[in-house]
Amino acid sequence: MMKHKLKEMARSSLVPLLYRYPPTCLAPERLYLYLHYLIEYRDVPGDIVEIGCNLGGTAAVAQNMITRLGINKKYICYDTFDGFVEQQFSDDVGRGTPTGNRHMFSGSSKRLVAKILRRHNAGDVTLIQGDITTIPDSKLPASCSVVLADVDLAEPTYHALKRFWPRLAPGGAILVDDCPEGNDWKARIGYSRFCQEAGLPEQYRHGMGILTSGATH
Repeated sequence: MMKHKLKEMARSSLVPLLYRYPPTCLAPERLYLYLHYLIEYRDVPGDIVEIGCNLGGTAAVAQNMITRLGINKKYICYDTFDGFVEQQFSDDVGRGTPTGNRHMFSGSSKRLVAKILRRHNAGDVTLIQGDITTIPDSKLPASCSVVLADVDLAEPTYHALKRFWPRLAPGGAILVDDCPEGNDWKARIGYSRFCQEAGLPEQYRHGMGILTSGATH
């Protein structure tokens, strides 16, 4: 714990050097797809939500884009800001996720991410800390237009979809990262489980699972 705290402190002090550019972890084709949905779904009412924002790079890019385009929507990020929940990660180790991935995305903090966002003129992004499976309903938006679920693991992906699908505005979309077949991350298992239970078709594009509600674009 102390090691991770020191790592976070070092990162925070070096933000101008380490994070000169927004630190997004999305593959280029998936970042394109997400930004494309934000533009194409600009007229759908509701907030933009990112679940699993890591260091905030994707949010910084997206927030700057929608600001330039005059898309006036609240942008909300949910994250533990401390890596994976132990039991959720252990469950996916049993599904084939390498144990060496355990501490990926740790050594961060809400304060560090806020500093990175401010560095990239995206200080308007709202950060909410917690496990998406247990965050109170009062901290979830009433309506969403586009949701990016990037939590890597099966259980939080499944529960995120259960919680946000009812909040998706007609014509809105949810994108789930890390869904290629045979991937180390098991988000696809959670996405597929939700689709089967909800009676929805599984749609994949550039390694992302996609859900759309109501009107299509």
